[in-house]
Amino acid sequence: MLNVGLIGNTKILEPFVLEIKKNAQINIIGKASVGSSEELTGFHYSIPEFNRVELIERADLIIMDNSTPMPFKFMRDIVKKSKHIFCAEYPDLTIDECTELNKLINESRSVVQVTNPYFFSPAIQWANKNIKTPAFIDYSNFENDVTEKKSLYPMLLMLLKVTGISPKKIGAVTFPGYNNSKFTNVRLEFGDASVVNLNFGKLESLKNFKVRIYSDNQFATFNFSKEKFLSDNKTIDFADDCLVNELDIFIQAIEGKIKKTSTLDDYLIAMHVTQKINKKIAQFSIH
Repeated sequence: MLNVGLIGNTKILEPFVLEIKKNAQINIIGKASVGSSEELTGFHYSIPEFNRVELIERADLIIMDNSTPMPFKFMRDIVKKSKHIFCAEYPDLTIDECTELNKLINESRSVVQVTNPYFFSPAIQWANKNIKTPAFIDYSNFENDVTEKKSLYPMLLMLLKVTGISPKKIGAVTFPGYNNSKFTNVRLEFGDASVVNLNFGKLESLKNFKVRIYSDNQFATFNFSKEKFLSDNKTIDFADDCLVNELDIFIQAIEGKIKKTSTLDDYLIAMHVTQKINKKIAQFSIH
């Protein structure tokens, strides 16, 4: 039995709590919560409250968001105690801080997993198992405003198994538009000749999230907005091995049953790629 501590905003952590309660192998022992009284729910009162230091001592693993000040020092203290961390949001770290943390993680043998919602969707799990490379992946997401954490990080981490997240060549450009709209295109070219074309931004006339994948004798299209998923124009029936939960994967990695996935090291690579993308956007964008 693994003891879990929750640290952060109860509103952000509540969906993860609901998933945890489905797993008989883990037990929520307490929380160190952040949030106003207006945000408190039955979830808040059903779990004992601790201070952070005591909670870290008692827990085997911590699930946290970004509400903690000085996240580097906080995560460093947890890892030094050989505890495990699940980041429910993309951690607010610099590249140097993330690099140092990864060194400590390797020494302590802690497991630190970063949330990766697109990667763990049934469609992308299916793609991981069925798409041959090299492939051309066309990604369009105009559901959210453009920010690194809402757009680039989830897109890059989604590619972990299909193409990887270390492109050999990067191109990027942004076009501002009417009424604060914005269109950004990023082109990533990989060593195996795979190409990823990312289109994202804020366009009032366009609200959709689609991924199209072209490879040898294969064409798959995933319309996440309409929950319509096709391969060679036939509806995909996702097998059980495509229906995975990222928290279950986290627990299995801690127990040594599977290889670690969506780690802080992967996040560090995504940070480096995002930095290069932003430099390209600054260099080539239309103002």
